[in-house]
Amino acid sequence: MTSNVAFFQERLHEDQPNRSNDMRSPFQRDRARIMHSAAFRRLQGKTQVMGAGEGDFHRTRLTHSIEVSQIGYGLLEALNFKKATFSKDVQDWLPARDLIEAACLAHDLGHPPFGHKGEQALHRAMLCHGGFEGNGQTLRILTKLEKYKARGKGLYPTRRLVLAVLKYPRSMKSFNLADYVKKPPKSYHEDEESVVEWALDGFSVADQKQLVTSADGKGAHHSLDCSILELADDIAYGIHDIEDIVARRLATEREVKEEITKAFKIDGSCLPGLDANVVCEGLLSDSFRRKQIIAELVNLFITNVTLTKHSSYDHPLLMFNAALPEPHARLLDALKGLAYELVIRKAKVQQLERRGQMIVARLFDTLISDPERLIPQSSWQDGCRESSTERRVCDYVAGMTDSYAERLYKRLFHPGFGSSGDEL
Repeated sequence: MTSNVAFFQERLHEDQPNRSNDMRSPFQRDRARIMHSAAFRRLQGKTQVMGAGEGDFHRTRLTHSIEVSQIGYGLLEALNFKKATFSKDVQDWLPARDLIEAACLAHDLGHPPFGHKGEQALHRAMLCHGGFEGNGQTLRILTKLEKYKARGKGLYPTRRLVLAVLKYPRSMKSFNLADYVKKPPKSYHEDEESVVEWALDGFSVADQKQLVTSADGKGAHHSLDCSILELADDIAYGIHDIEDIVARRLATEREVKEEITKAFKIDGSCLPGLDANVVCEGLLSDSFRRKQIIAELVNLFITNVTLTKHSSYDHPLLMFNAALPEPHARLLDALKGLAYELVIRKAKVQQLERRGQMIVARLFDTLISDPERLIPQSSWQDGCRESSTERRVCDYVAGMTDSYAERLYKRLFHPGFGSSGDEL
């Protein structure tokens, strides 16, 4: 185990010194590389809750990621405000703002087109070839697929950034995939096993073993940085998606009131000034009041963040996690379920999700039949050549935006659509 903070700033693969007069920190460079990456730009065309092409107002994966970054910074500021109450070992390991923002901006890079249905389609296609999982693909993009200096080396991320996005530190190959046919276990892909070993190298053998054991296919213990990212993601998903649902009238006022009331069935004394009636009135009012109530909810969670201690771990990065007090955590969990209850479970949305799942599955089946001819040469050559053909085709499909996948599907299967001069 190392207590050297600089050790966790080391980069995967050798990296050139900063350019002339470049005074940025390692984490500032991490953030810049992510923001300028093609994978980050593609998030503007990927489904968050509603399809990317259904309107101009609601959130996509890109705007969601930006908001997660802002909330992550807010959580870090709240922890820094309480810093004097923490022990010295915690104070020394609180992350830099740039690191948290980089991790938050990167956390959804691996999500394929059409959200979780697209993920399920790719996982089924890859069942006999190592499976597919969106968080695992994020790790793969950062460390192998994205372009920076050399093919197959990704963005040369720092060790601490890799740990921050490593939500599930267990390899896909350690699971019996026969038990995960419908959807993948939360994990990373076998191809990135050496990367994960490198990232965990600063922890004791006991810490590493316990960390891997904690990942059960659904959840896992996180590093301090990853716990801040995860909480920021939950807050953004649980609250901002409600704004989209109400603003686009995707649910009736009665439905919104019923679900908000269910969510607030907790000890209201811990939430001064906020209850189901106040929240419903604000959400269903004009856009100004709606924005205010959304901001109040976000503020409620950010300002109440605290640190929990897991004494079974030796290293401070694993021993301490950002968390909410129990009542706030219960409320946030309830709010996270609103998008499903109000929108996603409805037949009209399920039909669109099933269509997306079918598009992804059929694209993979067709492209794998002759990838070197059906995939543009530049895209095929830019892929990770050390990986299997199946994994390279999976990488290509996973990187598509929703609209690109739909256009390619029509080009392949709709007579009369497309021409030889189309841009691919």
